[in-house]
Amino acid sequence: DLKIQQLPGHGVVVVGLTEINVTSKEDTLKLINTGLSQRTVGATAMNSESSRSHCIFTFKTSIAGADGLTRQSHTHLVDLAGSERAGRTQALGDRLKEGAAINKSLTTLSVVIRSLAENAEGSAKRA
Repeated sequence: DLKIQQLPGHGVVVVGLTEINVTSKEDTLKLINTGLSQRTVGATAMNSESSRSHCIFTFKTSIAGADGLTRQSHTHLVDLAGSERAGRTQALGDRLKEGAAINKSLTTLSVVIRSLAENAEGSAKRA
């Protein structure tokens, strides 16, 4: 289980994740490949390499301008394990439990996104 916290000055963080600085395209690709090699995949009747885990890469880019100001951006690449119907995958045992956990996490993500969207709409109406 991941422990997620909101820290003042840092925003939302996942405890125990690693942040690694890279300065070249080669280092970046090596790090991406390391992350991809840690993904969990498994066969189902629908997909021989079904993603059984979620994978998130966050790229934080900082650029120092000629004016002395530093500009930062965060880009998130997200690969979510797919939602599956148990009957169609013919999954049993652990694979069936994985599918149920994946579906539950995707439902939770949907609720969070919906809530954020509603809050954003409410803020826009008040502005």
